[in-house]
Amino acid sequence: MTTIFIRTFLVYAILIIAMRIMGKRQIGELEISELVTTLMLSEIATMPIENQDIPIFHAVIPIITLLAVEVFSSVILIKVPKLKTIVSARPSILIRNGEIDQRELKNNRISLEELMCELRAGQCTDPTEVSYAILEKNGKLTIIPKSKYSQPTSEQLGINSLDRGIIHLLVIDGNICDNNLKAYGKSKKWLVKELNKLPLKQEQIYMFGIDDSGETLLIRKANT
Repeated sequence: MTTIFIRTFLVYAILIIAMRIMGKRQIGELEISELVTTLMLSEIATMPIENQDIPIFHAVIPIITLLAVEVFSSVILIKVPKLKTIVSARPSILIRNGEIDQRELKNNRISLEELMCELRAGQCTDPTEVSYAILEKNGKLTIIPKSKYSQPTSEQLGINSLDRGIIHLLVIDGNICDNNLKAYGKSKKWLVKELNKLPLKQEQIYMFGIDDSGETLLIRKANT
């Protein structure tokens, strides 16, 4: 059991490092080559865990090899974009100016029902109201409505709106988030001063955040 635990931990640590080096795209936007790499990594990682007769380096070496190939190929594809069409899919325009491209639907093996489902998920029920519907390389559908069907902006309506940006979570479950505080550009001394102005003690705070406009959000812990 101890050997299995150590092997599992080592393989897990190696995979975490490998995925971090590959970048966030490997997690959220898998392309064909990246999906193949991910599947191979999962298969290779299980070998020394399931079979203790296999040395752990028999998994480490292939993982490092795949990592090197993935990083090297990413650099090459950036420098030579034409090669990307070989290992990567291209975006497909499924709807153009309100007209469904039936040939593209057939080429991508997408049924009309699936297309309508994706349109509804994008808050659109009528394909004639769509300027472009593009099937991206990562499999996601980008829907661009025609201008007369898109929601007007505050500028178009003549409304002066305040850009609040994002909420920076400075305290979570009573604990100060040092990284978020640093990203917000403030010191812990400043935060303590702000917390002293609140009606709650720090240990009573479930969430405290400030957006870019200076507006605060305070949520009290349950049962405190």
